[in-house]
Amino acid sequence: MKLEAEIRIARDGFALDVELEIASTETVAVLGPNGAGKTTLLRALAGLIPIEGRVVLDGDVLDDSAKAIHVPTERRRVGLVFQDHVLFPHMSVLDNVAFGLRAQRRGDATRRAAQMLHGAGLGYRASALPRELSGGQAQRVALLRTLATEPRLLLLDEPLSALDVSVRAEVRRELSRQLADFKGVRILVTHDPLEAMALADRLVVLEGGRIVQSGTPAEVTARPRSRFTADLAGVNLLRGRGHGDHIEIEPGGALLAAPDAGDGDVLAVIHPRAVALYMTKPEGTPRNVWRGRAEDLDLQGERVRVRVSGPVPLVAEVTPAAVRDLHLAGGAEVWVSVKATEISVYRA
Repeated sequence: MKLEAEIRIARDGFALDVELEIASTETVAVLGPNGAGKTTLLRALAGLIPIEGRVVLDGDVLDDSAKAIHVPTERRRVGLVFQDHVLFPHMSVLDNVAFGLRAQRRGDATRRAAQMLHGAGLGYRASALPRELSGGQAQRVALLRTLATEPRLLLLDEPLSALDVSVRAEVRRELSRQLADFKGVRILVTHDPLEAMALADRLVVLEGGRIVQSGTPAEVTARPRSRFTADLAGVNLLRGRGHGDHIEIEPGGALLAAPDAGDGDVLAVIHPRAVALYMTKPEGTPRNVWRGRAEDLDLQGERVRVRVSGPVPLVAEVTPAAVRDLHLAGGAEVWVSVKATEISVYRA
């Protein structure tokens, strides 16, 4: 089974222009900043928004604007799970899961719903009403209700974002298991990099209504192509122009890299842990050394991320002990050093 989509939408000053091809053998996570068009893309695939272009699922044409074809949402066999789960408040958990099956006139709706609840460890909540469920339980029931109808395309819109951190990991594990068993095409919209890495085989980064990068989690994080993706990977991304082993960094500053950066527009990635900070100029002859200013410090677990301004603005990552030893604080003057061998350079 495969999804092929060419979707163009222009309204209210926003334009979405996306081409996707997704096989049923992979889970694709769509990421991007707020306003990138992630939810709009899902709603278009579900048939809730008119589009220009074409959507084909398993050989069936669901949309073709050139031929005035538009298959209504209820006939697409598409399952859409929202972050706020939207269970029917007056129905029991069992009846919620069985709802779609009964709409399909399945004679075994109740039995099938009970089996799915039991398999997910929720059989003991079958008679409960949605208001009696925890957030994690409600989200799992919403997913089961959608999966019960055996959709060909499963669309998940921020499915874990409304959950408390304490239950998110548990629900993520259950979701991972359900996605692995699902036979159709799977698309997940999320803003959480951990969620994307844990659940997806491929990442699609959407910015300003267009795909700016696509690949496996390892490929995308190793060679980010935008500030959003670099932040996702937790690395410094610099844009500049290569001249042999010399890179002119926008809007000013320069770096020496090894091996040669080549000639032309390039992107340079530096991991924050590769950025060394000193109170005095380091001895020896490191190739990239300059003065900077520690603008702010952010404690993250056992590491501290320090945003440093200067000719080449970077984020450094150091230990709390290093913060004490260097007397680092907002506004402190520091020396910055980066080894040329720690800079990854590739074509822009």
